[in-house]
Amino acid sequence: MLIRYFAAAAQAAGTSEERLNIGEGTTTTLGDVLAILTAREPAAPPISDGPLLRKATSLGTVLTRCSFLVNGTSEQNHARALGSEDILDVLPPFAGG
Repeated sequence: MLIRYFAAAAQAAGTSEERLNIGEGTTTTLGDVLAILTAREPAAPPISDGPLLRKATSLGTVLTRCSFLVNGTSEQNHARALGSEDILDVLPPFAGG
């Protein structure tokens, strides 16, 4: 499965896209994928910003605020089954107009 991250999600993931091997014939849900991504993400180290330190936002934290597209269609049901050929887009809240 291809996972594409946008904006703050890409920053937290450290990449704009990745492949997740879920295996052929394996039943995996959107919720399962989100749990995998959250569990493997270590706590983000502090970022030095001159004399100030700020904590980078972890991917797990960002995922709780995101919307998701599966193959270009909005998906909110975490029980939605996903396959190895699916594309999951992770979209954090956007500001502006």
